[in-house]
Amino acid sequence: MPLPPVAFFSIYEIAVRWGCPPADVAGWAAAGHLHVVAGIPPVLCGDETVAGMVRVPMAELMGMFRRMGPSDDQARLKRVMPLGSKTWLKITDPAEGLLVRSSDLLLDSGTLQAFEEERDLLRRPASTIGASPRYDWDAMYAWLTWFLFEKGVPDTQTALVTLVQDWFVQNSKSGEVPDESTIRKRLSSLWRRLRGEDAA
Repeated sequence: MPLPPVAFFSIYEIAVRWGCPPADVAGWAAAGHLHVVAGIPPVLCGDETVAGMVRVPMAELMGMFRRMGPSDDQARLKRVMPLGSKTWLKITDPAEGLLVRSSDLLLDSGTLQAFEEERDLLRRPASTIGASPRYDWDAMYAWLTWFLFEKGVPDTQTALVTLVQDWFVQNSKSGEVPDESTIRKRLSSLWRRLRGEDAA
């Protein structure tokens, strides 16, 4: 039996997938185009105990995804919406709200898929599932998402290309490594977005 589809994606994963800054993805979520959820421990919302996966009000957490200046590492979650509900509940205990990190925030695949289909965004064709690509681009993008989040953006595009090429050298099972020009083409749109330039 095949594995079920992925249920949630991090904002950073989707930023790399779409070749745009995480602030763009967070902004679209804050505008209501995407649903952001988080897994939380039990909290009190009045007389009701809420736990597990809940929707979070992205507009109230945008301090973690600033376009200009440093972003906050953490934020206080003051309201939640249990999945299946349409009502926001105020967290009353802990009174100061629940501390969350940007990496705790996830996009649910349902609204994500609808968003991509409506805008005809590039997604991996279903026919490629199970195939063995020449280069493991998916694994590289997952690593690159972590690197950009933890280490920041390299100073130059050449430095970014070198990092990715080094990753392939260290992780290629076949010994094959994409050439510099191929990597540069793959990363050009992402690089322009990371530098705040138009992707057109």
